[in-house]
Amino acid sequence: MNRIGGVDARTWLLVPGDRPHEFSTTEGAEADALVLDLSYTVAPESVDLARSAVAEHLSTGGSAWVQVNGPGTDLCRGDVRAVARSSGLRGIVLPRTESAEQVRDVKAQLRAGVMIVALVETSAGIENARAIAAAYGTLRLAFGSTDLERELGIMGEAAALLYARSRLVIASRAAGLPGPIDGPTVDPDDMVRLGEDLRHSAGLGFTGKLCLHPQQVRMTNSAFAPAQNMLAWARRVLAASRASPASAVRVDGEIVDWWHIDAARYLVARAALFDPTEARPEGSVVRPLRTCPRRDEVRP
Repeated sequence: MNRIGGVDARTWLLVPGDRPHEFSTTEGAEADALVLDLSYTVAPESVDLARSAVAEHLSTGGSAWVQVNGPGTDLCRGDVRAVARSSGLRGIVLPRTESAEQVRDVKAQLRAGVMIVALVETSAGIENARAIAAAYGTLRLAFGSTDLERELGIMGEAAALLYARSRLVIASRAAGLPGPIDGPTVDPDDMVRLGEDLRHSAGLGFTGKLCLHPQQVRMTNSAFAPAQNMLAWARRVLAASRASPASAVRVDGEIVDWWHIDAARYLVARAALFDPTEARPEGSVVRPLRTCPRRDEVRP
């Protein structure tokens, strides 16, 4: 699990913070990122127990992301204080993010290198998605689809949330971030619905998904890994580019230029990241070109 960083992680497996016996189970070993939840899944009377359990796990060799309570609350501040100094803290998932200032406030409490996944779950957050994505400390955006449905009175139709999802995808790209993380499929036993949700979100440009149960992990990993037909195309592009000194070459009857070559390198590198057996000599990691600098790259 730990070899996949937050930038590339596809599956974000949520585990309640008051269930320490589940933190290190082999069931979740296929997830790219483990998220220990101190917010929605923890009853008020179990908050102290959950904080202690999570902090102990992260200070005794464990490694995970932590989902805290909503920003600007005493609960959020207490959650962050409980885990901020833990050596195994990989980052914070910040629910109900509605402004860049909220991200910056939490980031100020964290050590260097510990970043934030901003979970956008409200209409205000959707409208401010561009500023949230560009905020110092934001690593990725995530979509709290269920809460937004409740706020807007939407009854589970994917088309009704198309604007919100697309806004997060565009805001992420404009800020130089990876594609956002989609919300969970709430019925862990409905694999048909999970497949439909994955096809929808991957087709829109999402690159990961929150998972509520380990049985959702394998299908989700597969959905966000490069498809075999795309990998085959990428390798044909790279082979053609190596065989020709020209900046544009013909592949499958079409002219491909430097942008396609860069995209092909990224696909091959991403496949090797998730499956080391896919590693090839051309598989050095190349990130997609960014449209603008990240604030955390130009600020100390």
